[in-house]
Amino acid sequence: MAGDAELLFQQGIQAYGRGDVAAAEGAFRTLVEQSHDGADVLYNLGTTALAQGKIGEAVYALEQARRAGGGSDVEANLTIARGRQLDQLVGAPGDEPFVERVAAATSPALAGGLFAGLWALGFLLLAVQVVMRRWRGWLLGGAASALMLSAPAAAVLGAHLYSREAVQEGVVLARTLPVHEVPEPRSKVSFELHPGVKLRMLDRSGDFVRVRLPNGLEGWTDPAGVSPLR
Repeated sequence: MAGDAELLFQQGIQAYGRGDVAAAEGAFRTLVEQSHDGADVLYNLGTTALAQGKIGEAVYALEQARRAGGGSDVEANLTIARGRQLDQLVGAPGDEPFVERVAAATSPALAGGLFAGLWALGFLLLAVQVVMRRWRGWLLGGAASALMLSAPAAAVLGAHLYSREAVQEGVVLARTLPVHEVPEPRSKVSFELHPGVKLRMLDRSGDFVRVRLPNGLEGWTDPAGVSPLR
């Protein structure tokens, strides 16, 4: 962060330390609005929102921090925030496509690192075998193995890229969000959602968006009540 941003970040930390949680939240929110939205800023924004009982805003900021590479502290506070949600979803998890299950079960940083490392090793061995004729067979075999092993890592990395670009998720911020059976304002309300629920945003119809919950429930709602995750 630049000098002014670092100063504001430290002011937020100090405000939180002396118990002025609202001032701390304001500092971290200003940083995000100024595009200083790294994992550490988002984590602190989510933590200060959680301390004030702003569950929807806390989950949203912490989910963003997770996507930005946040670690165990982010996961711990997300668990606390979800435990305080009004809506505790029940039922079996909905079936997700294979690509999305792969992305959920793996680390994009690890997949990217493995792919880059194996790819570089493969081409390095190919270059070395040109000048070391004595070990050419071994070097060619090693290069082929490294390049072949990079393929699964590339596939996992592709799954993460696909999930990020093609799958739109969001967090409910509205105090009460009715979910309808069909995309009509006067249609029957199937259920209501409250701040902090993470959902998937599917296709749109007019002023409505079809959403799916982690337990597979679906319906149509007003997209203004959901803040998309970037």
